[in-house]
Amino acid sequence: MGVKGSTNSHAGELNLLSKWTGKKSRYHYRLIDYKNKQHKTDVLLSQTKCNLEVLPQGLMVVGNFTEKDSIIPILKNEIESITLIRGKEVIDTFYMSPMYILSKLGIPNRISRHLKVYPSEYKITETRVHIKCEDYELRLITDGNRFSKLHRSLKKLGYTNLKLLERPKLNLLQYRRALDL
Repeated sequence: MGVKGSTNSHAGELNLLSKWTGKKSRYHYRLIDYKNKQHKTDVLLSQTKCNLEVLPQGLMVVGNFTEKDSIIPILKNEIESITLIRGKEVIDTFYMSPMYILSKLGIPNRISRHLKVYPSEYKITETRVHIKCEDYELRLITDGNRFSKLHRSLKKLGYTNLKLLERPKLNLLQYRRALDL
């Protein structure tokens, strides 16, 4: 019993230390909708910051959902479908910017975007993830740049019941030229 008490007090000290230092775990996803067949919808879990971990046995959604629950486990054989929706790619460069020049030379945007001058020159809107199981459904959103990494990791671990949807590019330079004609 004494050993248990010491580990609990040690864990409590670590929590206090993390509060004082201000270091928090960084979440990359946001759970925007959670529907459970038993409860239909869980308002407490919606709009919660979380992470999505892809494992060979299934998926784990990790976050601060309630005091007792911090993980939503999803076994691979329970998953009916996973839908990834890539956000729109918005390109708004100006004449003679490095990204504009590289794009005109035929360099792909995934490479030329690293030489943008302003953050507004290249953006990808949010990526949406919809996981459907027998008992529940999850909807998550994340930064648009995480799409390719998530897609690769799901394919690599054999999630074949995956639907991939991409939205078209929006190149504002082409629209401006059309208006000038």
